[in-house]
Parts: sequence; structure tokens; C-alpha cells
Amino acid sequence: MSKILVGVVSAADFERAHALIPEFSSYRGYDDWLDSRHGRFMGLSLGGADASLVTVALDDFIDWCGERDLRPSETALDAFALHATLRSREPLSAA
Repeated sequence: MSKILVGVVSAADFERAHALIPEFSSYRGYDDWLDSRHGRFMGLSLGGADASLVTVALDDFIDWCGERDLRPSETALDAFALHATLRSREPLSAA
């Protein structure tokens, strides 16, 4: 079974994210959006998936999207959460 990560940003980053991620406009605020992300996490978990919530840095996410020519979205946020988690587990090079 593969790990599924649900990316979230901090409350402090949410206002900037709201302006940068078009999907965020459908939420009334941070708590509403966070409830939705928790709902996704719970649905995945109850469905038997190995799911986790991961807080990511908004600036790193936006840079990552730009490097890959991706439109910032919730789907991209989840992909970045996985990328960032895997990258943090890579051994440091001896260079």
C-alpha cells in the first residue's frame, strides 16, 4: 500500500495561498478549508489508505510548482507534500 499525503498550509500562510490557489476561493476561510482537508484525510483513512496530513511551507510549494510549470492547486499541494517528505528522507551526499 502506498502512502497518501494530504498537504496543508499554516493559518499564517493561508491568506497568501488564498490569493495564489484558485480552488481556495470556494472556502469561507482557513477553518473551512482545513475541515475539507481533514475530511479528505478521514475519507482516505476510513477507506483503508495509509494517509497522513502534512504541513508544507507555502513558499517552497509555490517555487516547486513554478519549477515544474504546474498551476498551484490542492492536487499539486498533495503531490508536493509527498515530494517534500520523500526528499527529507534522502541521505545527505558526501560532496
